[in-house]
Amino acid sequence: MPALASSLLPLKPNTARVRVGVRAAVCAALPVALGAATGHTVTGLIASTGSLAALYSADAAPRREAFTVGSAAAVLVLSLACGTLAAHHPWPAVAVTALWTALVSYACTALAARPPGMMMFVLVCALGTVLPGNVLLLAAATAATGAAATLLSVLDQAWRTRRGQPEPVHNNRAARARTAARLAVAFNPAGSPFVLMALRSAGAVATAGAVSILLGLERPYWAMATAAAVLSRGNQTSTAANRALQRLLGTLAGCLLAALLLMAHPRAWAAALVLAALTFATELFVSRNYALAMVFVTPMALLLVDAAGPAQPVGALLTSRAVETFLGCAAALAASYAVTWQWARRHQNQALVLVLHTSADILAADETAGSQRRLGRLAAAVHRLQLVSERTRAERAAVSAATAPLQKETLQALDRAARLLQHSAPEPDPHTARALRATARQLETQPLVRGAA
Repeated sequence: MPALASSLLPLKPNTARVRVGVRAAVCAALPVALGAATGHTVTGLIASTGSLAALYSADAAPRREAFTVGSAAAVLVLSLACGTLAAHHPWPAVAVTALWTALVSYACTALAARPPGMMMFVLVCALGTVLPGNVLLLAAATAATGAAATLLSVLDQAWRTRRGQPEPVHNNRAARARTAARLAVAFNPAGSPFVLMALRSAGAVATAGAVSILLGLERPYWAMATAAAVLSRGNQTSTAANRALQRLLGTLAGCLLAALLLMAHPRAWAAALVLAALTFATELFVSRNYALAMVFVTPMALLLVDAAGPAQPVGALLTSRAVETFLGCAAALAASYAVTWQWARRHQNQALVLVLHTSADILAADETAGSQRRLGRLAAAVHRLQLVSERTRAERAAVSAATAPLQKETLQALDRAARLLQHSAPEPDPHTARALRATARQLETQPLVRGAA
């Protein structure tokens, strides 16, 4: 309870992200203001979703910033396009959003995307299913906003560098090694935990959307977005339960803020200023306090839908969003339980055996040729074992207990592998290699029994 209570308390904003928040706010306001000035307010409002690309800024060197923010902008455009293709058709909208959730969940997890992870991509896709307009026009306008966010991010970083401010330091070699390891796991779906994570997220989104339709709710987009948001930073039981409560409380508080704003029914310039302020606040808190971030994400989404469509009674709109929030949180919690102890035990056992065999291959090699290739395979195997081990420990008690007997051997294998990876050409050790292979064979032939070591 103390940990949960502390997670709900407001934290001091991350001041290092203030500049990123300002960039995102400017990019959110510009298309709305331009649309108001040209008589295309609705298009400007929808195009403002491209500004969310700035939230994925790595605050890095200009070239890396261009790649990171530009990639996020491209995915946001695709998200909106996918949603609008199924606009105003409830069941296709649920199917498209669930499929898109699976894809972006897999990609964001594999690439270790920074907060807000897949949340904004799924939110924009879900919003697209209820927004009016021509898909090509909306995609082009959103792309222009995303390009502006990318350009502004690059120029800001270049300006800081020119002023003599230190450029963010990144260990490029280590970063490339980590990326290569993650990609090696990602491109081997048969042994990757990313598959289950993607299926869990997609299942939660599909369930939330389907139940919303069956209950007669007019627009299931918010239930789907809620389910994705709860699972965006991890869909293990302990993580999902905490996030569901944060999402629920943050959304309810956001509904109160949205009520105050919706009663004014902001249009044109007023909508631009409000969206800019909400985007700025979201960036400040999204990586530090999830509940507080949802206080600002909720009215941002509701204002976008309200301003882009016909006026709706505020009370009915907020009541519907509150019900959908409950549905999304419930679907996410149900999905977090969608794993068996057998699956967890088998996958951690397989990942451990792979590390043991790969380490043995390195220690048994008596020539340096091919050492880098072997070390690369070991790095990928280590990353896979770390992922599986971390996630099984955060699952419900029955699952984590089933994998507990493997933890000691897992820690020893990871420690040994870390020492091997420190050397470009590790010294051969045939005796240790034989011992590792014997341990691996024992694990491979061991029956799948709960509690067996």
